[in-house]
Amino acid sequence: MSAFLDANVLLEVLLPGRLKAKMAAKYIQRESVVSPLTAHLYVYFGKKEGFPLDALMRNLALLSFTDLGDAEVRWAIANCQGDDFEDALQVACAVTYGCEEFVTLDRSLVQRYDRYIKVKHL
Repeated sequence: MSAFLDANVLLEVLLPGRLKAKMAAKYIQRESVVSPLTAHLYVYFGKKEGFPLDALMRNLALLSFTDLGDAEVRWAIANCQGDDFEDALQVACAVTYGCEEFVTLDRSLVQRYDRYIKVKHL
């Protein structure tokens, strides 16, 4: 089963002192799928925390990536729920890629987008 990981799941494992890090780590596997937006956020915050770029890149190389182009942006525009366009883009990436599940730490995302994809809240 392909599980799309919201950016907050990767960041929960990466950033020190996070309360749900162990739970989030269980979802990060070779079959995990993330968007290019998540890859960017992972590297940005990882470097900010002082992690070496080569280590961040090795971790990212273990994951699969969706597209983030015209189809995803148009899906997000058409289906944006609430005022968080980044959430809409993340869900668009998962839906257009064909992921079966969207894993997130964002409770409000679950309520807004569960009609488009099965959303698992950690």
